[in-house]
Amino acid sequence: MYKTKNIEKWLGYDFEPVECRTGKDFTNFSRNLKAEIEAQLKGMGYTLARYTKGYFIISVFIHNEKNGKYLFFSVDDVRFSKNWHKDILIREARNEKDYRGGYNQYTSLENFGESAMRILESTYSQLAA
Repeated sequence: MYKTKNIEKWLGYDFEPVECRTGKDFTNFSRNLKAEIEAQLKGMGYTLARYTKGYFIISVFIHNEKNGKYLFFSVDDVRFSKNWHKDILIREARNEKDYRGGYNQYTSLENFGESAMRILESTYSQLAA
């Protein structure tokens, strides 16, 4: 069960490029996904430090303002991954430009808020000092 109903219409959706670029459908999907992430993070003290809509992929950095930790997550190319919502890459990051970061972990969109909290509130860091 997702917090925003707008995301449900994108589950299993077939995205197609329009003249070698993303179409309005992907732009709308990106907007809906951003709203879903913000809804799950609401009240946790986290901010979206960077949200990037690429060529059928989404990458996001989230910042925990209380302890300064960052989290990176990525949604794979939605044209080829119909289960994108069940297999989201998530890991600790040094800052909002650290695409390498800590160990790769995976979560579902449904559990994203909980997974983000587990990483962002942990006193343990996977990153070398």
